[in-house]
Amino acid sequence: MKSKKFFEAELIKIFKRELNITVGNGSKIYDNPKWDSLGNFNVLLSVEKYFKMKFSSREFNKAKSFNEILKIVKQKY
Repeated sequence: MKSKKFFEAELIKIFKRELNITVGNGSKIYDNPKWDSLGNFNVLLSVEKYFKMKFSSREFNKAKSFNEILKIVKQKY
């Protein structure tokens, strides 16, 4: 079982690589101009690829903040 810190660190790397932004626990979509709906879509696709998982359409629509994405990934892993 991976730790919460592991998932946080990996998600931060994905955001950095995909959008070239720094995010943290309180970060939400549209906090940064680069993190718009298209940016969010690209981040979620990268998360799926990295963690070898799939978001349901409901989860995809719900994943609008760093904490929400983290929560979904931890549940699925």
